[in-house]
Amino acid sequence: MRAFMRNEDGAVTVDNGVLMGAMVGLGVAVSAVVSDGIRDLSTDIRDTLLGIEISDSFRQTLEQICQAAGAGAGPAAAGPTGETYNGMPVNAMLIYQSADFVGGLPSEVMTRSASSTLELKPDAEPVLLYLADDDNMLQELDNTQVVAQDIELNGYTFGAGFDVSSAYTLSDPNSGLTMSSLHFGNPWDGNWMGPVMATAASNPLEPGESYTFAENITSHQNALTYSEYLGCG
Repeated sequence: MRAFMRNEDGAVTVDNGVLMGAMVGLGVAVSAVVSDGIRDLSTDIRDTLLGIEISDSFRQTLEQICQAAGAGAGPAAAGPTGETYNGMPVNAMLIYQSADFVGGLPSEVMTRSASSTLELKPDAEPVLLYLADDDNMLQELDNTQVVAQDIELNGYTFGAGFDVSSAYTLSDPNSGLTMSSLHFGNPWDGNWMGPVMATAASNPLEPGESYTFAENITSHQNALTYSEYLGCG
């Protein structure tokens, strides 16, 4: 029985050799048919990639803003700057004003639609917001989120101590970009759906470009950490 099982002679071995040869021949034939098409597609992909010019100007702009403010080189995740305000850590956040967008930023009510598109003006530049907080989350209902240093937004000056709130976050699942609204009050009661003065983004925004968001979530119970926003390290 053992000798029989080890025996490789016979018709089965011959048939297997023929079948393997036929499969190899079929593979060669298929390759010959599709090779020209694959070559054309790969050439098109190469030409397209070679023709793409990636702008680095916005990254350099962010670095200059951070360095001019003495907050360290950027872009980097927002985080404690080593400073404190009323005993709370201060986060250096790069934010875009409502006036930086064509038509401004949507109110909390307007963002309840299925999707929204925002267009950044060609001359838009982010500004630096020093935001003090006793925790690591940008939230909607939190009376410890306060401006740590005077800032001017859309022609209005918000002094140190002004309360800050974030009512909603827009997100694009394809690019991973998120943008959270910023509201300012003195004091802030956590319920008033006031004007959106600025927005905190997760990534640098290219001036003159449009961004479409498919999802909108309320910041209440869906808060993001400061490290998820653009800032100075």
